[in-house]
Amino acid sequence: MSRMMKLWAVMMLLLGALALSTAWGQQGGTPGGAPAAPEGQRKAEVTLWGMWKTGGWAMYPIGLLSVAGVALVVYGFLAVREDKMVQLGLVPTIQEQISRLDFRGVSSTCVGSPGVMTNIVNAGMMRLADGLTEVENVEKAMEEAAVEENVAGMRPINYLSIIASIAPMFGLLGTVSGMIKAFNKIGLGGMGDPEKLAGDIGEAMITTAFGLIVGIPTMFFYFMLKSRFQSNMAKIGRVTGNLTHHLAAIVRKIEAGEITVEQLQAPSATGEVAPAVQTPAPAPSPQS
Repeated sequence: MSRMMKLWAVMMLLLGALALSTAWGQQGGTPGGAPAAPEGQRKAEVTLWGMWKTGGWAMYPIGLLSVAGVALVVYGFLAVREDKMVQLGLVPTIQEQISRLDFRGVSSTCVGSPGVMTNIVNAGMMRLADGLTEVENVEKAMEEAAVEENVAGMRPINYLSIIASIAPMFGLLGTVSGMIKAFNKIGLGGMGDPEKLAGDIGEAMITTAFGLIVGIPTMFFYFMLKSRFQSNMAKIGRVTGNLTHHLAAIVRKIEAGEITVEQLQAPSATGEVAPAVQTPAPAPSPQS
């Protein structure tokens, strides 16, 4: 995350340097000194606040969208971390609890460490609350939970796409507004006085520039966060698939008589913790 934020900061610094160089050029000055402007000629001083005022009303929604975009980018990088979504550190514990048929322990572990992977696994464990041991039901529950987690996780990331699309549109709307004002002044005889048109033309150009400055980086981070999220969801699918395969092996041992059905302790609706199940060491089997 820090590397991408540094990249974004460098981009903003470059844009600031470009604005300063433009202002310097309009002032007609150079580091070594330049001929002074003729007396009576006003020097154009370009500042951020001056551009903001020139941009007019459209700068306010663009500014709000930029703040929202930064907040969503920071939140997105925190949310799509692998340790936050995949939670590989909990996989050995969950697998060991499944090996001991401690499904209540699996549920407690998932509830104690909420995350995308644990939410999906816990949904599968809840299907064992009625005493059924069909692996197909567990897999179906995990698939349903994965769809819910995917929709919930992509929602804030999709907001970035909306901001990236709306910001340039507000800039374009500001451009149209400025050009309409300029043409109205031309119709009133302002063609011979460029100063009367400068403000409206500046509004038209500045709003477009700021809309693109907000929209382009936001779209870039949208695709980056979306790619990371989908990559983590693929890893979670592999992890949950391994866990259900391990559960299927335990169920096959029960059906083969290597483990009795009474040893299977499903989580109850009351949430009471069942005593630990002591299972005999099963004989080697090619199915496991």
